[in-house]
Amino acid sequence: MKKIIILTSALFLGVALMAYLYFSKLGTDNDAKDLALQSATNNAALVFSFQNDKGFYDIMEGQQLIQKVLGKDKMNLLKRLKAEIIDDNGLNKYLKDQQVYISVLPDSNKTLNFLITLQVQPDNDIKKFYTELKAKKAVSESSKELYTIKLKDSLLVYLGVHGQVLTVSTSLKLINDANVRLSENPFTDYIKENNRQIKNVLVHVYINFNQAPLLLKNIIAGNINGEIAIFNKQNSFAVLNYNFSKEKILFSGNTELKDQQNYLKLFENTAPQSTSIQNILPDNTANYTLYAYDEYKTWLKKLNNWQKQKKLSKKSSKVIKKVKDEYRTDLNAIFPVYTKNQFILFQLSTTEKLGAISLSDGEKVKQLLLDVSADYNEDIRLFKSSDILYSYFGEPFKKFGRPYYTIIDNNLIMANNASTVQSFLNDYKNNRLLIQTPQYLDAVNQISTTSNVSYYINAKNSADIFRNTIQLGFYKHLRADSGLKSFDTFYYQMSADRNKFMTNLLLNKYLKPEIPDSLSNR
Repeated sequence: MKKIIILTSALFLGVALMAYLYFSKLGTDNDAKDLALQSATNNAALVFSFQNDKGFYDIMEGQQLIQKVLGKDKMNLLKRLKAEIIDDNGLNKYLKDQQVYISVLPDSNKTLNFLITLQVQPDNDIKKFYTELKAKKAVSESSKELYTIKLKDSLLVYLGVHGQVLTVSTSLKLINDANVRLSENPFTDYIKENNRQIKNVLVHVYINFNQAPLLLKNIIAGNINGEIAIFNKQNSFAVLNYNFSKEKILFSGNTELKDQQNYLKLFENTAPQSTSIQNILPDNTANYTLYAYDEYKTWLKKLNNWQKQKKLSKKSSKVIKKVKDEYRTDLNAIFPVYTKNQFILFQLSTTEKLGAISLSDGEKVKQLLLDVSADYNEDIRLFKSSDILYSYFGEPFKKFGRPYYTIIDNNLIMANNASTVQSFLNDYKNNRLLIQTPQYLDAVNQISTTSNVSYYINAKNSADIFRNTIQLGFYKHLRADSGLKSFDTFYYQMSADRNKFMTNLLLNKYLKPEIPDSLSNR
């Protein structure tokens, strides 16, 4: 009996010791991976992630559209680094199959730069890697844990070595910043969580909207206001996976809102909707933001709760009461009754901004709003009281304090200038619509037909807006043949999936159908 007890105890202790050693090693490996990830995510708004293997590079060689997005200079840099390090069997054997992170970070002089982060394989001796590194003619040791790589065109690249973690950039500032690892970083935790859930994907892109202002300050010429002001307080993350294609750039994944007071939270846990309000937009629309929900009264309750959280309820109640007292018009008998399931904010190529709300009975609403508005002409009226639309639809309509409006085909369209509303009417009545353009149709056919929140940019119609709002260097890249000029559409589409949004990010390039020679010669 004693022998059985002793053998059982020994077996138990052996298993416990093996488990301890295994999980200790696993924890050490994960710690090393976490260090690389912490360096990559420090201050980053965008992080691209892929595995360092030959198959990845072979596929990406043929991705001409990706190369246009990165630009000639950045693409050449990546190609040269690959030739100098990855194609070198002596160095790459230490890095093979490791995860590579490319962070897009703000640098000095209003520029953006890359920080490349990866780690030496845990089972490899880092000292041997150092020896291999120092033996290369193009590599020289500048100081402890810092090397310089001189590429063939005399471009100097810095290589930081911090334990098992390597950081590479043309910016010494980014190398130094990467060595300051945050003990707590929600973005790092978000990536780690999603890395466990997503496998066998060519490229991931992680977006940290908290850091978006740092990027935008280096891109835009003025302050972060207007439509992009939302990025100042956007506590959210996204993980998107690259869908291989030679015709378009499409990432799919999800967006997660962390801030409970985020306006977009009003569209969570709502079935994605088929939308049609975008079909009324003029063909010179530069951009739009589209919102959709299942039923307005249900959504209004969410809005009222959001207003309470933001301490805006009293302001809205005061607006509604004032209209009732002064004009004997009960707004609660209008918008909650006749509003449908979608509204949209859009900007024209002329920089003019408009909004539209879908109605179930436009003629009835037109009659009910008579007392609270004044005639401008037979088609256009002006609200007498301020913040009516803001009270019933929230943040997107904040800029439309006392707008001019028209109601046509069960849509209420508003703008801050009567001439803008008139311009819209002229285009609409003459069928000069965005939905008629082949570039737009081609783009929307690439993504889901249902959504809750969508952001759209028409590159051509936005050219003058970009010229006046972004830094010259970025504008040149936007309009260059070797850059983003060939892309005509940007689309960021969000569809509610419980407490997340299934997300599509599309950069589309419309290709005209080829006419067969037999037809073209007729």
